[in-house]
Amino acid sequence: VTENLSELLGLRGNSTSGGFENRRDKKFQQEKVKEAGLRSVRQLQGTAWNSEVAAFCEQEVPLIIKPVESCGSDGVKLCKTMGEAEAHFNLLMTGQRKLGAQGAAVLCQEFLQGKEYVVDCVTRDGVHKTTFVWVYDKREANGGGFVYFGMIPVPSDDPVAKVLIDYTVGCIDALAIANGATHNEIMMTKDGPCLVEVNCRVHGHSGSRLPPPHP
Repeated sequence: VTENLSELLGLRGNSTSGGFENRRDKKFQQEKVKEAGLRSVRQLQGTAWNSEVAAFCEQEVPLIIKPVESCGSDGVKLCKTMGEAEAHFNLLMTGQRKLGAQGAAVLCQEFLQGKEYVVDCVTRDGVHKTTFVWVYDKREANGGGFVYFGMIPVPSDDPVAKVLIDYTVGCIDALAIANGATHNEIMMTKDGPCLVEVNCRVHGHSGSRLPPPHP
């Protein structure tokens, strides 16, 4: 709604001519990043558990099964067996996610091993500024595979931060996001940074606001 209104009123924003997949569709994001020559995940999208989906999962297991549209790790599961993969795939196709349409599609993706980082950025007229870099503290707990225990700030002069920032800016450019905030989740693997997803919003939870310093 905001993007449409901004365009109608001639205000600063992002073009709506190509749709909104670059803001919401995780499969689309990975495809655009790959087209730009950046590291992206191996993936397959499906709406039914069939021989093609089963063959991909068998090749990748353990792998990630998640909704094509969602947020906050909702519906994301690390499946370690084919039985787990099929069961979770079918669950997502019949369940309602926090965001996105019911039964929209399910993504099967390679499991990225490494540390997961967040690079928060804000963009104006195609100029990107990084506001913060974090590393997630996620662990298995209470039956969940990716439970948030906290986030640790990463100094901007850290060599890892510099690599992450350069890669993230490339991802934002690949998605043609010219204005607004982005909350970018990146996995640092043995092969370098790889996109998890770009969220076109400010950082949620404790990262959205830092308490002001007291004199």
